[in-house]
Amino acid sequence: MPIAYITSVYVNGVDSGTFSGIRTPAYNGPPPRGYANSPVKDLESIDMRCNVLGDHQVPHTIQVRPGDNVTMEWHHDERTAKDDIIASSHHGPAIVYLSPDPPGENTFVKIWEEGKFAQGEGPRAPGKWATTADIAANGGRMNVRIPKGLKAGFYLIRAEMIGLHEAEVSYQKNPIRGAQFYPNCVQIEVKGDGDIELPAGVSFPGAYKWDDPGILYDLYCSTKATTTAPCTTTYQIPGPTVWSGAWPETPSVELGAMTGVTKATSWNTWIVKSVVTSSNSAGVLATSTYQAHWSTTYQTPSPTVQG
Repeated sequence: MPIAYITSVYVNGVDSGTFSGIRTPAYNGPPPRGYANSPVKDLESIDMRCNVLGDHQVPHTIQVRPGDNVTMEWHHDERTAKDDIIASSHHGPAIVYLSPDPPGENTFVKIWEEGKFAQGEGPRAPGKWATTADIAANGGRMNVRIPKGLKAGFYLIRAEMIGLHEAEVSYQKNPIRGAQFYPNCVQIEVKGDGDIELPAGVSFPGAYKWDDPGILYDLYCSTKATTTAPCTTTYQIPGPTVWSGAWPETPSVELGAMTGVTKATSWNTWIVKSVVTSSNSAGVLATSTYQAHWSTTYQTPSPTVQG
């Protein structure tokens, strides 16, 4: 089962609309069995940047200003209160990066992170983590603020959640296990007269290494009755430190009315191991090979109108 993916973005509590401005990941199978946002596990894949289809611009972008509160709403199946947000076993950190759009080498700057914030109690208790005990427990809401004085222009928000439930061995050594990455990207346009440019950041792929302590991590080691390996009860979030220009605190804001559909409409195209399949009610129409092509120029989209 997939972890959550971003279904909508609120700006200062105002909903931009379901899937508006979001580069929604590809479906991994035909309806009704497929789903969007399969995990990315290969740290060397271009899909680490914004997931599969992350190179495809969407028609609209979300307008913001420095200091605005941005709430990304993650869901598992549907935008309703009964949605479980993510699988309850997918404990791990949550991270937000910001990059000029289009991104390039060393352009992703970390502006927010949260990892393990409480130790577990009792047998096989993993503790409290950002993905499950914070975001899932709060309706899928991930909050971040647009940096103060940020220069106007087009940017990508790269938000991700990482599942560590199989991270005791790396995907490189055992492809059926390994940490699971769920990056999603949102197109924004920063307005205003700010003059602060983002510093040099990191690249995706490239920011994470196979032996990083935040990537290769035994979530349940400290709760096992017996173990031959030393256990680490602390956790080091992967990637660089948070940029000093980011807000030190990101308060949650009251959200207004939801706009848009509550469920994704049926799809007729999906991607499995880079093979794109298109179909209709009569059956398969065509297949082709998908390969990400990140443009170095920006096709200016229309702004998303705030309600």
